[in-house]
Amino acid sequence: MDKETFLARVDQYHRDGWRLAIINTTSILPAEGMDGGAFDISWSFANDQLIEHVRERVLPGEEVPSISASFGAAFLYENEMRELFGVNVTGMALDLKGQLYKTSTIVPFAPSAIRARLDALGRGDATPKHEAGAKKA
Repeated sequence: MDKETFLARVDQYHRDGWRLAIINTTSILPAEGMDGGAFDISWSFANDQLIEHVRERVLPGEEVPSISASFGAAFLYENEMRELFGVNVTGMALDLKGQLYKTSTIVPFAPSAIRARLDALGRGDATPKHEAGAKKA
């Protein structure tokens, strides 16, 4: 992820009067070539009837810069990303230090946590959806 380019784009949305609509994080299970899994993160911005998305694939441990300097309400999404998925969000305006959610599992939606639950259920060999449609040569 090119952090400077990303933050410049987000700041431009702010200067142009766009609002933050949502930040969505999805876990991608570990697979061949992606042993630790990954996250697909989408930041969606709205302006009148227009909506635009910025999407990045982020590996576990990779830093994701906070956009809360431009969009204050982002701190809720960013704390959620950290607590539920284990995404390494840096520079949040308000870091709730793991106190947003009370869960029985630490980072329950991290790829490794999902894989562990599938293994415990005897479904560890399940093909991730992102691979199911891929054709083998």
